[in-house]
Amino acid sequence: MKRLQGVSGVVLVCGLLAAQAQESSRAGIEFSSPRLSVVTSWLGNTYPGAERWVPQDIDALCVAPDGRLFSNVHWEEGGGNCTAFRDGEVLGHAGYTHGWGHQGGYAVAANTRYLFISGRMINEGGHLVDPETWPPKGYDWIGVSRRMLSDIRRAAPFPGAKGGKGGTLKGAFLVVDEVPVEPGALDRRRANITGLCATSERLWVACPYDGTIKVYDAENMSRLAVWPFPTADALALSPRGELWVLQGADSGRPARVVVLDEEGRPGPREVQFDGATQPAAICFTPEGRLLVADDGPRQQILIFEHLDTKPRAAGTIGHPGGIHSGRAGWVEPLKFNRPRALACDARGILYVAHQGSTGGGSTVLEAYGPDLRLLWRLLGLTFVDVADVDPADDTRVFTKEERFELDYRQPRGREATYRAYTVDRFRYPDDPRLHIWSAGAWVRRIAGRPFLFVTDMNNHRLQIYRFGEGDTAELAIPSGLFSGTGSRRDPWPPGQPAAGEWIWRDLNGDGALSADEFEAGNREAPEAQGLWVDSAGDVWRASETKGIRRFVCQGVDARGNPRWTFAAVQFFPHPPQFREVKRLRYDPVTDTMFLGGTTDEHRNQHWKPMGPVLARYDGWVRSSGTNPPRWLIVLPYEKGSRGHESCEPMGFDIAGEYGFVPYTGASKRLGVRTGRVEVIRLEDGRSVGHFEPPPDIGEIGLQDIRESLRAHRRADGEYLVFLEDDFKAKILMYRWRP
Repeated sequence: MKRLQGVSGVVLVCGLLAAQAQESSRAGIEFSSPRLSVVTSWLGNTYPGAERWVPQDIDALCVAPDGRLFSNVHWEEGGGNCTAFRDGEVLGHAGYTHGWGHQGGYAVAANTRYLFISGRMINEGGHLVDPETWPPKGYDWIGVSRRMLSDIRRAAPFPGAKGGKGGTLKGAFLVVDEVPVEPGALDRRRANITGLCATSERLWVACPYDGTIKVYDAENMSRLAVWPFPTADALALSPRGELWVLQGADSGRPARVVVLDEEGRPGPREVQFDGATQPAAICFTPEGRLLVADDGPRQQILIFEHLDTKPRAAGTIGHPGGIHSGRAGWVEPLKFNRPRALACDARGILYVAHQGSTGGGSTVLEAYGPDLRLLWRLLGLTFVDVADVDPADDTRVFTKEERFELDYRQPRGREATYRAYTVDRFRYPDDPRLHIWSAGAWVRRIAGRPFLFVTDMNNHRLQIYRFGEGDTAELAIPSGLFSGTGSRRDPWPPGQPAAGEWIWRDLNGDGALSADEFEAGNREAPEAQGLWVDSAGDVWRASETKGIRRFVCQGVDARGNPRWTFAAVQFFPHPPQFREVKRLRYDPVTDTMFLGGTTDEHRNQHWKPMGPVLARYDGWVRSSGTNPPRWLIVLPYEKGSRGHESCEPMGFDIAGEYGFVPYTGASKRLGVRTGRVEVIRLEDGRSVGHFEPPPDIGEIGLQDIRESLRAHRRADGEYLVFLEDDFKAKILMYRWRP
């Protein structure tokens, strides 16, 4: 085999001609393949990503005295935890809130001089060592980063502030508390600061982890007081300068919003909520009305007035039921989807941040005028996600939760309109997307009906959804679920078989997982990464070393669910050309199988990618998987690369006459940029060229989903290639005409 320095090229081609296999060798695909002319677009985010993007989620909002809007979130892959907005535009990002021990937070506040950003500082398991920058091993710092309001990327230093080493700002971080490291604490709201309020003299900090509100001098940042206050959440200052606190429910006591006096004592004026209300955020209007975001079944913003005497309800904002009302899932103004953060400026403009996603990537940031007319909307909708096209209508594009409508006549970046959200957690609380961290979608037509197939990051389970009718036509209703795990499985769903693999089907049509709806297999499924649903609806599972199985679709039942059973499974032996098989694609029209994986010599460099070996087999089912490959190639990869930054094939997809191979990361030495996709001819495995994104797209996030790319050939010959981009909360869309 030909060995290249740092790179493997094509090493072997096998041809099946007139039913006779003939082997030959040739020089092959290298990283020097030509760059193809392609239109690089995107969906899921308002911006392309290099300089500006909408953050993937928003946990808190505030409006500064100068009218700028600021956000904060506990995790934002691209580091845009704190983002500045004005009049529907992203102005920029504060930076220094992600990486080098930085973690984002759940609160943000501003006075006339400073921006205060809550966050967490960790030491990366003890690897970051400097007492003036990071906490000691075994501890985290919960605190506040203070920035200059005139330039939020600049520190506003004060005595005793931390920061300075690595990628941190010197003298910017206030340590509110040093706490022992707790498993899962980074993502638990209650283990962080949940509220901030500031005037030119004072900074108030809500600390539910120890049941206090702490008060600081806003100028020198010295601690002035500690007020006992259990389950403190969001904070808000009324136009009269009174501090109001959202207090979470606790020990049977319902949630409430209460005013505190200057000594931190709760006053007699308060707003109480019933058990159905789930208050998530509060703010005040310029007239002194209190607004409360309700994340309960109402999905509305509640209005309260007469706060200086006896607070009382004064109406609501938004459609009752939010996104789930009327035409369920349909996106339109005032249909809120898990409202998480609120702010109101001096003009009376209301800002609402939705956080509807089941696994991150959910931002819908809207601004409404005093007349409640929608002024603008910004989107940061996708994270650990890939899009796919409805085979019967290429204007309908789905992710694991959203449906977009594409108009291919529009300029790049503007083709996609966010039309619908397909999850309804109130109608279908057993929806697997609410319980499994899901990652990407396939859309298939079976018996003419559309079905949504959703994977997880590592292809352990496959979710199947049918669509409703009438007012529920946009909803993806739980229909089926494959699980190959046994002793390693999650406790959800209850009622699953005690051992072995299983298939669930919604036998009674209610979208709930009942114990009598599971079919158990006879054994534990072998370790498998390869997963594919072909155009006929057959589900393929490729184990790494123990062969390949085909779950033949048995049609659609009376409830509208596709049917698969263990009795209708075909088994194919492990192909001898591979050490491990990790990806597959099968075309039932031509009986052609494509397999990706490893050999003894050519292996994946990191545990998650496919491996660099790709092969085509003709007559796969007809020969029971025993035919030799028509061709077998070794795709380019950087030997010796390690971790998530390895430069190697993550997987592949096929469409029309071509195969498309996404790469996990970049290689400066080899001249490979992030977002690279190699293109090969399916006829002979030869290289065609590659795609890479232009400068305005910027860096593309490392591929986290094993099935990180989808390809589709449109009727007019254009190819669409969707690529995961976790870094900037979008999905890349290459549009290519050969």
